Amino acid sequence: METFLLSVIGVLIAACAYFLKKIMDDTSRLKNDIKPIIPAIIEIQGKFTESGHSILFPVTVAPGSPLHVTEYGDKLLRESGFYNVLKDNHLELVNMVKDKNPTTNYDIQKDSIEVVEEMLEGDHTMAVCLKEYAFNNGIDLKMLSLPAGIALRDEVMKDVKL
Repeated sequence: METFLLSVIGVLIAACAYFLKKIMDDTSRLKNDIKPIIPAIIEIQGKFTESGHSILFPVTVAPGSPLHVTEYGDKLLRESGFYNVLKDNHLELVNMVKDKNPTTNYDIQKDSIEVVEEMLEGDHTMAVCLKEYAFNNGIDLKMLSLPAGIALRDEVMKDVKL
């Protein structure tokens, strides 16, 4: 009887392992199938924005508390060179946010995004890499400003404790 039960348990474990492997394989293929969809989503968001509608969260930032940069947003910031700008100009960028006198963590987030947007709207040299990347890749600057602002917020929050 024990041998029979052990055999049944062995078969059940093997069946679970088999189906788990199938699910993992399907998920892996699905991830590759979804990759081309991201540029289409960005284009759709751009069309909505052009027509006066706002998308609450672009694909570059994920909702939550706090907001965080998605894998795609991280890729854009790496490829555009923003992380290098942030590293090379850390003190100046952090001070630009501090100069806005944030009183809450939410203010730090809002002010960080505003600093990036102000740099992008002006002729600030630190924004050149983002502007060139956006132009060369057909991306709206707004797609870069939010994740860049979140990345800046994270740096400011290391220095400012509220």
